[in-house]
Amino acid sequence: MEPAEDAPVARRSARGRAWRIAALAGLAGLAGAASLARVQRIDARTQWLQARADATPGPRARDRYVGSQRCRACHPTAWQSWHHSFHRTMTQRADADVVLAHDATLPDGSRVQRTDVGASWIDGQGTLRPIVMTTGAHHMQIYWTAQDDGVLQAVPWAWLVDDARFVPNEATLLRPHDDGVVYTWNRVCIRCHAVAGAPGWDERTAEVDTRTAELGIACEACHGPGRRHAETHATPWGRARARADEGGDPSIVHPAKLSASASSEICGQCHGITVAHDEAAWLRRGSTHAPPDPLADTAALVRHPARADQPWLDDVLADDADFLVDRYWSDGMVRVTGRELGALVDSPCAKGGELSCLSCHSLHEGTRADQLAPGMDGDGACTQCHDAERWATRDHTHHDPGSAGARCLDCHMPRTSWGLLGAVRSHEVSSPDVATSRAVGRPDACSLCHLDRSLDWTAQWLQRWYGRPRPDGIAPDDPPAAVQWLLAGDAGQRAIAAWHMAWPPALAASGADWQAALLLELFADPYPAVRLVAHRSARAIAGDRVPALADGVLPDADLAARLRPWRTAASPVTDYAIRAMLAARDDRRIALAE
Repeated sequence: MEPAEDAPVARRSARGRAWRIAALAGLAGLAGAASLARVQRIDARTQWLQARADATPGPRARDRYVGSQRCRACHPTAWQSWHHSFHRTMTQRADADVVLAHDATLPDGSRVQRTDVGASWIDGQGTLRPIVMTTGAHHMQIYWTAQDDGVLQAVPWAWLVDDARFVPNEATLLRPHDDGVVYTWNRVCIRCHAVAGAPGWDERTAEVDTRTAELGIACEACHGPGRRHAETHATPWGRARARADEGGDPSIVHPAKLSASASSEICGQCHGITVAHDEAAWLRRGSTHAPPDPLADTAALVRHPARADQPWLDDVLADDADFLVDRYWSDGMVRVTGRELGALVDSPCAKGGELSCLSCHSLHEGTRADQLAPGMDGDGACTQCHDAERWATRDHTHHDPGSAGARCLDCHMPRTSWGLLGAVRSHEVSSPDVATSRAVGRPDACSLCHLDRSLDWTAQWLQRWYGRPRPDGIAPDDPPAAVQWLLAGDAGQRAIAAWHMAWPPALAASGADWQAALLLELFADPYPAVRLVAHRSARAIAGDRVPALADGVLPDADLAARLRPWRTAASPVTDYAIRAMLAARDDRRIALAE
């Protein structure tokens, strides 16, 4: 009887064992599937990382450069200050902690997708490409993907750091709308966004083999190739010999120990308007130029014909008729940022003097945003040479000491250059002059602060205070100069005026209750950058009355029409005058080569 009684238990146990076996088999299958999926994910990740590594410009072989990491052990303080700078982040490998953008699906159906190791761009057709490198980390960040031929091409969307959103890449540069514009890092950006860049661009074979000594603007960009220096200081006797050299250590460049012109040329290799002597050769193999080689050995510093006679410039203009208008005001003053050497050499303070870039800037001690040396972010930049008791006084400035009108830089280096979606200080020292504003179109310092005043008003005060003659052709009932530039100027003037409409010193001098309404008129501007800056300024003034924009979206006429009802009667110009100025807008092509 016992066996019979135990039979159901045995059967249940058998069924339980079978169930457990099946469950274990199922779990094993699931584990196998999970393991396979994990392997596949690891494999995909490895392939992705390898594709990015293959597309990143390789190092220059058997060269004079050693890279910034070799500098760190002996120069930790200098290395750290450079590492904190925006020069270093000018170009970086697109690691996860480098990419600033969030995940986004953009209006053209493409996507930027972040991962734990970086980011990818998926175009509107679903093709995925790793983002190889980034350019910028201060105002904006551009993303580069590799094409099948090795060319690094920009994703069509740029990340604005302060706005925390994407905009069309073309909206970041002040040039006409062009859906087909393509940006290539190998051919253009490499000139200044890497150390010793060699494009490896051979148009005869259509092959691209780009190499650099280091991405970003690193130690050897300013101090010259470091291999000899590192080898010299690798031994005690080498270090002793370098210290004993009366002329300083010859194995490395110390820009501060060079002459004013030589040290400025180190900055000018990027911060200057130059033309390579042999462009085709440079594209193939890169340049052998390195500090402290004279800039003229490999390139010519371009100066406007109004400032210097350079007969060879005719050949440049034959290839690019707009070369000058894309870079200079008509009197020869530089109008784009990032090209300050040409402005510096034409400044009265530099002619026959010791003014150099290092007079005001310091890479290792300066502010992160502008690399301004201590004390150089105000009048101290000028009073280090000019007697403060004579010039930094109300008798000279005729403004309250605490106001922008009393600041040397705001009067003598106004923001009449353009770049990175903002007005930037001119680096050619000058004085406000209404006659020049009329003849050239470059805004004068007074009108960029007193936005509600005419050129006639400015001319009267300049005549009373400084004896400047009042030019013909201006009248007391003319519209405010800044409003004329905003509505009727060329695209560059419109952008500069739009930026200043939200400049705090200008709002303090002109009131802040009317500018936003005029900025609405630029929401339909044909230049994407002008529309973007106008929206930024209007939102800075009017707050939430001007809505924030989504990723990839720019202001347009429809948005302006929706917002127009809150325009007030406080505007210094009538609706009729607004319509007249818009009708007279200067529609000449502007493509500023910042």
